[in-house]
Parts: sequence; C-alpha cells; structure tokens
Amino acid sequence: MSSDIFAGQAGEADLLAAIYDLEHDAFAEDIGFYRRLVRRSRGPLLDLGCGSGRLFRAFLDGGASSIDGVDGSPSLIRRAEDRISADEMLAAAADAGRIRLTTGDVRRPPTGRWRWVTAVGVLPHLDGPEAALQLLTAVEGRLQPDGRLVLDDIGPGGLPDRDLPLSMDWERALEGRPVTRRSQLSRREAPDGLRVDYLTVTDAVRADGTIARLPARFRLWYPSHSVLEGLLDEAGLAIELTYGSHDLEPLTEESDRRIVIAIRRH
Repeated sequence: MSSDIFAGQAGEADLLAAIYDLEHDAFAEDIGFYRRLVRRSRGPLLDLGCGSGRLFRAFLDGGASSIDGVDGSPSLIRRAEDRISADEMLAAAADAGRIRLTTGDVRRPPTGRWRWVTAVGVLPHLDGPEAALQLLTAVEGRLQPDGRLVLDDIGPGGLPDRDLPLSMDWERALEGRPVTRRSQLSRREAPDGLRVDYLTVTDAVRADGTIARLPARFRLWYPSHSVLEGLLDEAGLAIELTYGSHDLEPLTEESDRRIVIAIRRH
C-alpha cells in the first residue's frame, strides 16, 4: 500500500502474500457493489492498494475502460500478474493495455486522470493524518472533473472496543495444506482516531511437510469521521455519499463498513 506491508516481517514475503489472498479472497460481499458502482459512469479506474487484484474482474464487468493497479508489495503485484494470466477476460484486457500494474507508494500515484479512484483498506495502513493527506491531495489532482474517490474501510461497528488476547482466527487450506491463523490486538484512542497494534501468528505447512511460523505486526490507524472529513476538505475534496455496508445501508455507529465517496470540491 503506502509501502510493502510485508517488508521487515519475520517471514517469507511470497508465502505471506499467498496467505493474504487465502484470507481476503474469501470476502466477496463487495463484488456486486463495485460492479454496479463503476457501471454508473464508466471510464478509467485507479486502484490504490490493489493487492493481488481481487476486484479487477468486478471493475471490468462494471465497464471500467482501463485499470491501473498500484501496491507497495512486490509479492502481491506478482500474485496480481498470476491472477490476470489465469483469467481469460483479465488476460485479454492486459494484452490490450487496459490493465497496468505498478509497484509503488499509494501516496504518489502515477500521472494521469481517472474517472474512479478506489482505496479499499488503504487508510488504516497509513501512518496517520499526514500520510493520509498526502494520498488525498495526490488523488484530488488525478481525478477527472467528474471523478470520484472511493474510500472503503472497517466501520465504527466493526472496530474493536477492547484489547484482545492471542486467539484462533481461522483454519483453512492453502494448496491442500493446512494454515492456521491466530491474532491479538491492543487499541488506543487518540485525537485523530483509533490506533491498533495488531499481531498475527500464522502456521503454514510447506510442501516438504515442515511448518513455517510467520509472525507479522501491523500498526493500524482508523481515523474518526470528523478527522477524515477535515482531511478531505484540506485536500480539496468533499464527501458526496456515505454507506455503512456494500448493500448501501446508511452509515451509523453500528455499521461494519465505512464507505465514503468523495468528489473534487469545486
């Protein structure tokens, strides 16, 4: 995202990326939302923090004329390339120059103008308001006059209300071999929102039967709505719509998602 989210982790970046996909590909509640959203006004799309391209097919199905994906993780970009190669529609679009991938900092997106800019799960991985303002200001300068920015993150109702001890999250299979994820977190209320120190410990069985233990630590930031609104305003953007779910429910304190669609203020 802003940098390689796996950099500096005491593990194997490619295996961590595969486990990242194992967890995130199981989430499909937003596929229809993004397909319908892009269909409202088709045009070029910039996907910041694109990961391995989980949403690329939804964007194309919705009518995106092109997709530029940016992520800080070389491992996830490689997996995005594999995803494209394995999907006939995505591969044809890439061969026609309609899908382009860049390993880079989401705060410094490539030069161009886009009808849509999406940032799904990006803000929490930034360092705080200063980094967020860098991203938002850069996006404002890259939106088409009628373009929209979509920020999609965990909502107030989905945030932890207490520290959580190390406990089991899930057990799944990767290429037929078991993977187990445990996590713990500590939280701190701050003037700019909620700060979360998140530790995961993943045990994955390798092809040779040995077990890879992969600890990873993330410092996450969830801005309060007032702070986010102020940052958007400072960047020259204004909130057009908010949703509390991918089913377009109103945003409330109980919402599991916070989806913000912003436009250029002028």
